[in-house]
Amino acid sequence: MSKLGTLIIAEKNKAAKAIAESLGQVKSIKESNRLSVYNVIQKDIYVLPLRGHILEYRNSKKYKSWSKSNPREIITNPDAIKKYPKSYAIPYINALKKYAQKCNRCIIGTDADIEGCAIGLYDALPIIKKTNQSIKISQMWLSSLQHKEIKNKFNNLISPRWNWADTGDARAIIDAIIGFSATREVTNTLRPLLDNIHKKFTSIGRVQTCLLYLIYLRDKEIKDFQPIPYFTIEALLIHQGYQFKAYHQNNPFREHLTEKAKKIYENIKDEKIAQIINKDQQKVKLKPPTPLNTSKALILLTKTLHISGKLALKVMNDLYLNKIITYPRTDSDIYKETFDHFSRIKKFSSHPVYGSWSGKLLSNNRITPTKGNIDAGDHPPITPLLSLELRSSKFQNKLQAKVYDILARHYLALFGDNASESKVHLKLSIKEEIFNSKLISLVSEGFLEIAPFLKKKYDPMIQISHNLIPIQRILLNEKKTKPPPEYSDTTLLKLMEKHNLGTKSTRPVIIEILENRDYIVRTRRSYKITELGIFLIERLEKVWLPFLRPKFTGMIENLLEDIKSGKKSKDIVIQIMREIFLRLFDKFRNSKSKIISKIDNLDLNTFQKNINNERNARKTTSKCPFCNKEVMKLVTPKGKRRFLVCLNENCEKKYLSVPKTGRIYILNDSFCSKCGFNIFKIYTKKKNKSFHYYLCPRCWNIGLSEKVSGMGFCSNCEEYEIQKDKCKQKKIN
Repeated sequence: MSKLGTLIIAEKNKAAKAIAESLGQVKSIKESNRLSVYNVIQKDIYVLPLRGHILEYRNSKKYKSWSKSNPREIITNPDAIKKYPKSYAIPYINALKKYAQKCNRCIIGTDADIEGCAIGLYDALPIIKKTNQSIKISQMWLSSLQHKEIKNKFNNLISPRWNWADTGDARAIIDAIIGFSATREVTNTLRPLLDNIHKKFTSIGRVQTCLLYLIYLRDKEIKDFQPIPYFTIEALLIHQGYQFKAYHQNNPFREHLTEKAKKIYENIKDEKIAQIINKDQQKVKLKPPTPLNTSKALILLTKTLHISGKLALKVMNDLYLNKIITYPRTDSDIYKETFDHFSRIKKFSSHPVYGSWSGKLLSNNRITPTKGNIDAGDHPPITPLLSLELRSSKFQNKLQAKVYDILARHYLALFGDNASESKVHLKLSIKEEIFNSKLISLVSEGFLEIAPFLKKKYDPMIQISHNLIPIQRILLNEKKTKPPPEYSDTTLLKLMEKHNLGTKSTRPVIIEILENRDYIVRTRRSYKITELGIFLIERLEKVWLPFLRPKFTGMIENLLEDIKSGKKSKDIVIQIMREIFLRLFDKFRNSKSKIISKIDNLDLNTFQKNINNERNARKTTSKCPFCNKEVMKLVTPKGKRRFLVCLNENCEKKYLSVPKTGRIYILNDSFCSKCGFNIFKIYTKKKNKSFHYYLCPRCWNIGLSEKVSGMGFCSNCEEYEIQKDKCKQKKIN
């Protein structure tokens, strides 16, 4: 049989379909229930979608048993870890073999990043090569799934980026060696405790355990913080109907200056006029933002929308697969000179919201964006590709529309004028006591007009033309110093970036792993370390500090970067890691007796009670439908009906009912397409048969109040249905 066809490997089904449809008329060939191959008939092209990784590193059979193998040998023996198919991989492997026989060339069209290269070149290609050794290999480097981009890159294929694939594969091997060996050794050491709290193992990982250590340090800093009392003196001034504050130049008055503060206050408390003795006014220009790479986009979205990093990345990836934005995993925040901004801005010129701004950009020929610091050569910065109204049917839920709105506005802000601020510094005298006041007001919006989420909190514009300003009141405030804040999604991502922990794409996943392992818990908008997390780090800190510190995992990241840049080979980097980590492993093993003695001295009853209390705290990721300010918590009082309560103390309505029976799972990344609230998956029994159903608590509560039977049950919805735990538009036959 002659082999004249072309096999294109895509990472996901939507990407495969988009690639095929851009290259010609498509025929879908069903290979299994979850796998269809797309045949571009006229060109004899077969586009085969994978499902992310189809292979994974696991312990080989000899090292599968925890009790019959030595964890140390996972580090020293290269045969301790092998690559095996994932549970869902067989149909994909069979399809790769089948179409490798039909084709004489293979194009790796997986996601154009390190992980995508590893999937294409280390998961799929060995299977293809085993069937067809002579097949020719190239790579298609896509920055979006638009027709024009796909056609262009299909006609301009590149050689496979083996350095990138080697980097991804090396990361997987290194993390498997460290994770498998350390998890077993630490679990075996802590086994007496874990049995008491009904945990099978304690998870250890190069990045996750380092991040947990940093969260622990912040928690310790907060708990050890000793508030120091102090006083401040401030004057409430009023001018042109606006109130603003002035602060005594010696603020804060520490404890030993308490009497001095009180004496000053008593001397001036009844004064009614402040005299301006100096006025300094400056105009400051604010430049537009720089383009968004993945890290900056995650920080912006988590801060603005108060969502987790994982959810932000998932929504961006969904927008990419729906051809709405460019590829969201990129290090670049500089556009190439050849990037066509004119046509993109022109698309927005008829938009009902962005149109006026876009029109002004075009009329003023403002089509050159700002520049960041990095052109990584992988993709352009994250860019909107379509001009969509926020109620467009292309958005699968309200959150997608919100994320798109921020990304589109941010992109259009890159071309805007500078904003300008007025900074007024007043030096005032109140009965010879010197006060200072700073007023910052917005003079010209510039780019902030289209991107209001980038605005600071401004003072109103006050024209001060006289030297005397009325005093409304003088205050003596008794205060205490505050501890540093707990980490939020935004500050955790910044912390990981600062210490080079993980990659732009894995950082949100690492945070989620710590949550899933019960090491941290997300409360409101911040993360707290749990009793289990504290216990783990306090035991490891005494004997394994070099492993916990960011220096170790940062060193590994630098070695991985050396593979990507071609400075070191994959094998050399893995060997360096084995030698370094083996020393750390032996250090831990030689100190196990210290850890075991600390377990013996632990109050297990109190520890177990604290852990159980933490496990009962479960929260939504969608905000309260009444105040739209905070998430809701599922409360299960002993002997009473459970309910959802808003975490905003000032919320007036605050509560939602939930079904009284069944085991509730809050699907944190699944939202009702009607109201935007989290979908709940509820497991229950009827006539001794187990089953589950889906429910939107918000819609269910509306149904209860309006006496609409069945409302809120997803199976009763006429417009939408649940597919793979997601609320999707029903297909019309």
